[in-house]
Amino acid sequence: MSTEPGVLADASKRSAVSLGPAPGRGPMSPLWPVLSGVLAAASFGSMDACIKFMAPRYDAVQLAFFRFAAGSVFAVALWLWQRPALPRGAGWRMHGLRSILLLICLVSYFHALTLLPLAQAVVIAYMAPIFTSLLAMLVLRERPGPAIGLSLGLGLAGIAVSLWPELAARDRADSAARLEGIAAAALSALTFAGVLVLARLQAQRDALFTIVLVQNLLPLALLTVPAALTWQPLDLADLMPIFAAGALATVGLLCLTWTFTYMEASRAAPLEYTGFLWAALLGWWLFGEVPSSTTAVTALLIVGGCLLLLRR
Repeated sequence: MSTEPGVLADASKRSAVSLGPAPGRGPMSPLWPVLSGVLAAASFGSMDACIKFMAPRYDAVQLAFFRFAAGSVFAVALWLWQRPALPRGAGWRMHGLRSILLLICLVSYFHALTLLPLAQAVVIAYMAPIFTSLLAMLVLRERPGPAIGLSLGLGLAGIAVSLWPELAARDRADSAARLEGIAAAALSALTFAGVLVLARLQAQRDALFTIVLVQNLLPLALLTVPAALTWQPLDLADLMPIFAAGALATVGLLCLTWTFTYMEASRAAPLEYTGFLWAALLGWWLFGEVPSSTTAVTALLIVGGCLLLLRR
């Protein structure tokens, strides 16, 4: 993400949606991209809860198909509203790569949700901001300052605190399934980091609604055959959580892309940590997963790390 005026001006020229402050209103507060990133994390966490609700009835591939199918409904409507330009030439290759990474990310993460409590799956996925900052340094040539490093360090400490009880319980009967879930969530975190870095590049080249459209339709097309091979009959009662997941994913993607237009990837990455608080609340409310004392410590470390993002 970047705050260079030239980048923002070029992005607004390519999109019919105005992303910047209106003329005469002065510079935009740096708090708005932060709040947008927090909203993105909450939206994705709520989508996770919708998916976990359906996990006992469908496999990860079909769940991912549901998510992209519902997301495509909202993405097409948004694109038709503004009709921004579609990618050209080499731009499609970047969208294709991001779609593949996003597909691997969501299928592996949805598989983790079938094996782990919601809050634990979310915590493991929080390795993504760490991977993102490292990739941003290598690919985008970003140089995070000391505050960013400390923020990521606090987040990593929170992850360690949350995972330690599970790793120490080696004699549990379901340890194999838990380890499989942890590995799936870790793979999701790694591929999601690639998705975020590519989002930073795309935010400077394509219109916001074009990104949302392509990043729903391409993965949906790629999933059509695999989902058909293991298809389970759809319960009509699941239509509501399916469309809710699509709407929440769309809101999250819009907020995430908007945040990446105004912030460096390394600075916005730790904002994902705030979604853990929302996941813990939803896990308790919807699935009876009572947060432990380690969850409270994790929350304190994560919030402390995110507050550092407000420092310049």
